[in-house]
Amino acid sequence: MRLIWKVLRQNLSIGQFIGFIIANIIGLTIIVLGVQLYRDIQPILSNKAGFMRPDFMVLTKPVSTLDAISGTKPAFEPGEIEELRQQPFVEQLGTFTAAQYRIYGQLVVKSYGIDVGSDLFFEAVPDDFIDVESEEWTFTPGDTKVPIIVPRTYLNLYNFGYAPTSDFPAISESMVNKVVLNLTLWGNERSAQLKGRIIGFSSRINTILVPQTFIEWSNAQFAPYRHQGDVSRLILRVSNPTDERIATYCKEHELNIEGDNLNASKASWLMRILVAVVLIIGLVICLLAAYVLMLSIFLLMQRNQEAIRNLKAIGYTSHYLARPYQLLVFLTNLTSVAFAMIILTSARHTYLAYLIGLAPDLRPASLAVAWLVAILFAIVLSAFSARVIYRSIR
Repeated sequence: MRLIWKVLRQNLSIGQFIGFIIANIIGLTIIVLGVQLYRDIQPILSNKAGFMRPDFMVLTKPVSTLDAISGTKPAFEPGEIEELRQQPFVEQLGTFTAAQYRIYGQLVVKSYGIDVGSDLFFEAVPDDFIDVESEEWTFTPGDTKVPIIVPRTYLNLYNFGYAPTSDFPAISESMVNKVVLNLTLWGNERSAQLKGRIIGFSSRINTILVPQTFIEWSNAQFAPYRHQGDVSRLILRVSNPTDERIATYCKEHELNIEGDNLNASKASWLMRILVAVVLIIGLVICLLAAYVLMLSIFLLMQRNQEAIRNLKAIGYTSHYLARPYQLLVFLTNLTSVAFAMIILTSARHTYLAYLIGLAPDLRPASLAVAWLVAILFAIVLSAFSARVIYRSIR
């Protein structure tokens, strides 16, 4: 093998192969970096640990002057809900179910000098739309404790609005999770005393949430004769928040999109598109680098055509003569994988520091998939090149 290699490498251009390695490293680095970045930010995109809501939006009907004067509440008809459910941009639709009775909540923390109370309102949505993961998010009739999820903005309003003007101390999320609310529920000439515990804060839904089972049970107990079918708000998961049909449909049917859900959803969608574009660019660079390598191999074999012909004449097989070139391609691809993963590890250390600053609860993904992608790419490229080289020599 050494003798054959000495004969066949005479016209080898070191500069060409160094150029290929550099180009392949750049392309492969872009690919594995795109794959790993997408895996690392996936919890953010799905709102499991992030600042970006996924493709959710809350729809309401506007309150007209006539509604305000007459005291009627704008609500969605069953036909309107079904029509919206059938729209091509809607992946999933859920309704808000409101408590139909009076609720009073009191928070007492003697060690911090906190004793406040207020009328409250509860709503529920299907669990698929909840952005807080907790094993405590459950209620069974007969339980004395009610899990509650409140908007994160409520805590900010208390800490930076109410607390400073009332000489109350600011409280953190971990402190809130430990306190218990005294809840008084009444209606239908009956009342009940329950304990409420805040188990998390929602960045998606701007209301006080309780489990659907609690709303159904409590409405049956304290408001059995009130109409339960009125739906004033809908929550949607859409396939593409940038779809122009969403804005067009809402405008034609005079529907409002609450908050900045649409803008945040667009940011989430655009982030996915950006990652896909990065992967495509990396793939194109790698394929171009592979094409340059094959051209270099072909030129090298063309220059060594006479030597190859002589070696065949004295008994060397095509498989044996192709092996040095195939080994050269494999080693260059292996080198590219090693350098690409080293660069990825360094770059990942930098961007993770930034992502964790935005989402402290972020749990980065492992590098296993990135390693798998890089190795598979090198194997496929080497196998394809080996076959082409053998057929050219034969």
